[in-house]
Amino acid sequence: MIRKKSLLLVAVLLIAAVCIAGCTINLGTPASTQAPTPVPTTVQAILPTITAEPTTVLVTTTVVTTAVTTAPVEKEVLHETGILSTKSYNTYDFKTQMGFKFLYPNDKFKITIKSEKPVLGYAVNTEQAGQLQGSQLIPRYQTYIKGVDWGLIKPVMVIEKATNTTAEFTLTDVAPLTYVIDGRWMGYDSNYDNTPPFTYEITIVKTGGPTQQNFDFAGLQSEKTLVSRTKSPEPLPDSN
Repeated sequence: MIRKKSLLLVAVLLIAAVCIAGCTINLGTPASTQAPTPVPTTVQAILPTITAEPTTVLVTTTVVTTAVTTAPVEKEVLHETGILSTKSYNTYDFKTQMGFKFLYPNDKFKITIKSEKPVLGYAVNTEQAGQLQGSQLIPRYQTYIKGVDWGLIKPVMVIEKATNTTAEFTLTDVAPLTYVIDGRWMGYDSNYDNTPPFTYEITIVKTGGPTQQNFDFAGLQSEKTLVSRTKSPEPLPDSN
């Protein structure tokens, strides 16, 4: 009886052992469903590439323009001496004696007159200069105006009663001109009407303007003195 119980107990234990073993096998995770063993992963940090933007430097260039100021070239176009009286005048044609067929606006001249007695210096249209011989075109001294009455004469570049005078002029019109040195005005002034013949000197310098000489008279003057058109010339009295 005891033996049967022992066998029965052994059988129960075997059954229990089998059951426990079976449960253990069933509880195991199938190889196919088991999670793979994590493989250590090396994470390489990729640093962002920083591209440097090209820096544009704005360079401001200051262009300094220097205006070249050209000084006007002065040129002596006439240098003459002559003799006058209270009844005479001398003329100097800008065309034939100075090389300017016509003069234009902005032509500039500097005129110097040196004279033993006061004379009138003035320019007129060349056509009118040819008419100065008549009695109608004589500048007269008038006491009531204490000055010169030009009458029908239309003068420009006027120098009155010059003895040692320099004046500069800028023309405003187009014209062929003739310059005049006139002593006739003294015949109408009681202070000078008995004045004997006297000498004078005139210098004309071109100081600027658009008109150029048609010819260079410098060489001609150096070889032969230009003779002005003299009306009623009177020689100087003999000092002997």
